[in-house]
Amino acid sequence: MSRKPDPMDYSPFWRPYREDLSRVYDCLPFHAGYGDLLRNTEVLAYLIRSYTVYEMTCGALGHPGGSLSEVELLAVLYNYVLRFKPGDPGWGMRDVFYLSKCHACPSQYTALALFGYFPISDLKGYGYWDSHLESHPDCLRTPGIEISGGSLGQIPGVAVGRALGIRRNGPDHNDRMVYVLIGDGECNEGSVWEAFMAAGQYRLDNVLFIIDNNKVQAKGFVSLDMGVEPLADKLAAFNHDVHEIGNGHDVSELVNLFTTLRQQRRGRPISLVVNTVKGKKVQECQYNPNWHTSAPRSVEAAQGWLHELWLQDGKRLGIPEAFPAALGGAIEVMPPVHDNPDRISEKQA
Repeated sequence: MSRKPDPMDYSPFWRPYREDLSRVYDCLPFHAGYGDLLRNTEVLAYLIRSYTVYEMTCGALGHPGGSLSEVELLAVLYNYVLRFKPGDPGWGMRDVFYLSKCHACPSQYTALALFGYFPISDLKGYGYWDSHLESHPDCLRTPGIEISGGSLGQIPGVAVGRALGIRRNGPDHNDRMVYVLIGDGECNEGSVWEAFMAAGQYRLDNVLFIIDNNKVQAKGFVSLDMGVEPLADKLAAFNHDVHEIGNGHDVSELVNLFTTLRQQRRGRPISLVVNTVKGKKVQECQYNPNWHTSAPRSVEAAQGWLHELWLQDGKRLGIPEAFPAALGGAIEVMPPVHDNPDRISEKQA
């Protein structure tokens, strides 16, 4: 008789690809470990999606659309690209990663937990009173978060300043990079373009802007609300070295491009336009602005999402069906600590 799996124990399925997360090594398609890297990163992406659904349902809040569109990007960045030390978040030689679309923090929280910044069981407290996992990141409370955020459009400018500062630290820091993940709808903010312009002006080839081009924002399609295309051409006009990812959910395409970019510092900021799908791998969420903001409506709905994710990825990756079932069974919607103290009035006094 098989034992019911512990849904907070992912060790039977996955461990980080790199033993030393403070170092990076190129992995090319003809290398012996290339297939292992791709499979390991796909399992990581599956786990990020699954635990993020659990997390948002427990918190009864979240942004499924943008959290699910960025999963493969986060998986490749943390598993292959970034240099960091979970036990020493302030390590002075780390690469810097900023999530500018901060409302999509649930999936970043999951990635941080999987890499050991804090226990995976902490995800249950997302958005809860006094939890260190707030609905928008707080760098003073959450290890691995580089800056607190909320208002869109602010962090790209911070990334430019950080890249300038790293440059002025001297040649020992020349190999460090600043990565910032930006939403395509966020590019409606003028401050984003000021940052793009400044990065080009200062020829910051140690900053890499990643645009999660998932086509949908809070109220509809970006192209209808305030289109940003031709995005690649606009970035090139700001003196950026621009690359486009055709499928931002293809781990191999992401790995290959990041491997190439390590060799190509050209005296210009690097921008990636990564084509993704809002709400990827949950059918009712895909391209649907109604799921920009909202947790699954019930525990049963979340269990359906977890099963759907398993059918798409977990099954072919060899994850036993008992795992998503146990994770779904562990969901507990956390009630608010206090009643609403506000008096409700039909009209202003």
